[in-house]
Amino acid sequence: MKKIKWTILTFAILCSIGGAFASRPHTLQSGLYYYNGTEYMPAGQLGVTYVCESSPNICTYTYSAGVYTPYQTASNYTPVEVTPTTKPTPKKNK
Repeated sequence: MKKIKWTILTFAILCSIGGAFASRPHTLQSGLYYYNGTEYMPAGQLGVTYVCESSPNICTYTYSAGVYTPYQTASNYTPVEVTPTTKPTPKKNK
C-alpha cells in the first residue's frame, strides 16, 4: 500500500511541475516583425513602440528558417505616436 501511495504522490508532484512549465506565458520579445505592405520591418516592443488593435489582420510575425510566420493574429499593427514633452508653463501671479 505504501508503494502505491508514494507512486501516486510522485506522479502528482511531477504533473504539477509539468503543468506549471506548460502554462508559462510566451516570452518572445525579439524577432517580431510587421508587414508594412511591401516588406517586413522590426516591430519593436509591444505597448512601448506599437500596439495591436482588434481587426481581422495579422499584427506581428516571427522569422525562422527564411519564413515569416504569423505570431499575433486577429489584430492590426499600430505604431505608438511619441509626443514631444513640453515644459510646463509657469503660473502667473495675480
